[in-house]
Amino acid sequence: MATASDLVAPFLDALGQGFVLAAAPDGTPVLSTPCRFFTGDPVEIAWWEEAGALHLSDRGGLVQSLLLKGLDVLEPGPNRERLQGLLQTQGLRLHGGAIVASATRERLGSDIEGLMQALMDGQVAVRESAAAQVAGEPVIYNAVRRTLDASGARYREGMRITGHLGRRYTVDFELAFRTEDIIRAIMVVATDRTLEMAERWNFRFHDIRRARPALHRLFLVAEDATWSDDAHRTIVEACEQVIAPGEQDALSEYLRTARRIA
Repeated sequence: MATASDLVAPFLDALGQGFVLAAAPDGTPVLSTPCRFFTGDPVEIAWWEEAGALHLSDRGGLVQSLLLKGLDVLEPGPNRERLQGLLQTQGLRLHGGAIVASATRERLGSDIEGLMQALMDGQVAVRESAAAQVAGEPVIYNAVRRTLDASGARYREGMRITGHLGRRYTVDFELAFRTEDIIRAIMVVATDRTLEMAERWNFRFHDIRRARPALHRLFLVAEDATWSDDAHRTIVEACEQVIAPGEQDALSEYLRTARRIA
C-alpha cells in the first residue's frame, strides 16, 4: 500500500524546486516549502495517518511566528478570534499551538496547498487585527471582517483602486467571493459625515466603474452613524449595494446571492 510520502511525490514533481521532503525525528513526513512566514522561517507541513485518516499540520509554525512578532493567538482576545474565524471558513482548526487540517489520499496535494494558503492568509489577518486595535478603529471594521470570514471571502484592506481618470482611491476592503461565479468587489465604510462621504464616493464610484465595469461597489454605513434620505439618494445609483445602519445582515445576503455584472 502506498505511503503518504508516495502519494505526495507527484505533487512535488509538479511543483519543482523549492519543495523538499524530509522527516521529523519521530519519522513523520515533513514538507519544507519555499513560502516564508514574516519572521523569515520556512512554512513546513507535516502529515500523518491515524485510524485510517490523513491529517496535516503546520507544526506550530504560524503561532510561533506570530509570537515572535508579539502577537499572541493562544490567549482569548481579538487576535485569536480573527484567526479562528478564518480557519473555520477553511475547515481548519487550532489544536494546541498548531494549525491542523484533515486530508484525503485523492486530494492530498490540493489539501497541502490549501493549508499553505490559509497560513499565509492567517498571518496577514492577525497582523491587520492587531494594527486595528492599536489604531483604535471603529468596531464596524471587525464586524465586517467577521462577516467576510464567515462567507469565505478573500479580501485585502486599504487597497488603492485606479479610476478612468487615472486617479487612485483608497478603499476599505477589496474582496472576491463566489456565488454562481467569482465576484470581485470593493467596499467603503462610512462611520461619520455620511452625506459628505456619499457625495465624494458618488464621483469616485462612477470613475472606477468606467475603468472596471465588472467590479462591484459596496457602500456600508456603520450602525451608530447618522444616515439620511439625502445621503442614500446621493450614493445608491452609483453602486450595486448600499448597506444602511442596522442592516449589516444584508452584507451576508449579498455575499451569498450577488450576480456577475454583464
